[in-house]
Amino acid sequence: MKNESFDHIVIPEVLSQRVRKGIREGEKMYMQRKRKKIIVRTGAAAAAVFMSVGVFATQPALASKIPVIGNIFKLLQGDYSYQGDLDAVAQKFDSPKGIGGETETGNNSLPSEDSSYTRTVDGVTVSVSEAYCSVEAIYLSLMITSEKNFPDTFIDMEERPVIYLQGKTKYSFAPERGGEAEGNASAGGRLEGAFLDSRTYAGIYRIDISDICGNDDAMKDEYRALREFDMDLTIDQIIGDKAEPQKLDLQGKTEADLDAMSDEEWKAFMNEITPEDWYQFPNQYENWWLDGPFTFQLHIEADNENAQVVTVDEMNETGAGLYQVVKTKFEITVEEKCSEERSQSGVFAVVLDADGKMLPSGSSSYADTYAINGRDISKVYVYVCDYVEYMDEIKGHRDDAEFQDLLEEKALYSKEIVF
Repeated sequence: MKNESFDHIVIPEVLSQRVRKGIREGEKMYMQRKRKKIIVRTGAAAAAVFMSVGVFATQPALASKIPVIGNIFKLLQGDYSYQGDLDAVAQKFDSPKGIGGETETGNNSLPSEDSSYTRTVDGVTVSVSEAYCSVEAIYLSLMITSEKNFPDTFIDMEERPVIYLQGKTKYSFAPERGGEAEGNASAGGRLEGAFLDSRTYAGIYRIDISDICGNDDAMKDEYRALREFDMDLTIDQIIGDKAEPQKLDLQGKTEADLDAMSDEEWKAFMNEITPEDWYQFPNQYENWWLDGPFTFQLHIEADNENAQVVTVDEMNETGAGLYQVVKTKFEITVEEKCSEERSQSGVFAVVLDADGKMLPSGSSSYADTYAINGRDISKVYVYVCDYVEYMDEIKGHRDDAEFQDLLEEKALYSKEIVF
């Protein structure tokens, strides 16, 4: 069926505002790279099948019986993007009846009834058992159990199943957040966790301050000052990437045939063979999903003592600068301050620890949040680089001993921040 899928790509709401903007900017280069995408996608599917083999047999929960509910942070924090002892600072919700015991392979202890922290819909049960709230994010631990086996799921390079949530949130301190209907804000993002067995998944869901407050600086200040608040969380869908996504029917055409086409011919051919719902999220070709709603009313205790906020608020003659750096127990967040022209050109922030080593990005969908576990962050060095120059000329030298010297030379803007 002929359609205009390639001209009207639907960007899923599950993605953050910044990522969505980046996708739109990336569409400018779309026509130059799209031919290879079909071939790469086919290879990725094959890789997914290989990487999925043995995933259940490698998870720590299978080695021995463990109490899962109330200990998901402890179970996962060693491999989490923002490593650290989340368990030590976690707010533990009351264990719902029927899910406080042990879980082992092939013997899922499903809740016998719903409670404030567990919901069951059509044989799927979602339980929320822990929370940690910093001035930059809310971390929630979730266990998802099913009466049926989970579909085969794509496993990424970090050996984590690719699973997302879509839903909405409402906060007591911002009942009219964003003018959304009934005060609800859309929510969603990727879970980070593991299958404990074929019917049990445990993961950590991180809600960024930008997902809570958007670009409202006044609301961010209010949020950061809170000691506690109420949160309504509704999970409308749990979505996974299939281990073997369905490929487009290329009607016998080879990679060489596609390369031989002009851009106009290639576009016409792809529109002809692409189903109307190919770019929806979720879609039947690349995803499996479980429908809710799973609703929770949570009372969140905030940790605003273990945080430092350094406001710089400056910009140099290149149009690049720095607004704020925030340090919490598990992460550092950098917010640049750039002119409109510089923002359109694109920037990339690099943060080095006190030893001059590059801090790794965490799992946040916002690019400028960095993990700090095991690092000396008594001070950090922030460099704001031109995006293209960083990708083309600087990025490849990240492991060089002179990397910081190169950043000093090439960066549009730099700042040392002492905590």
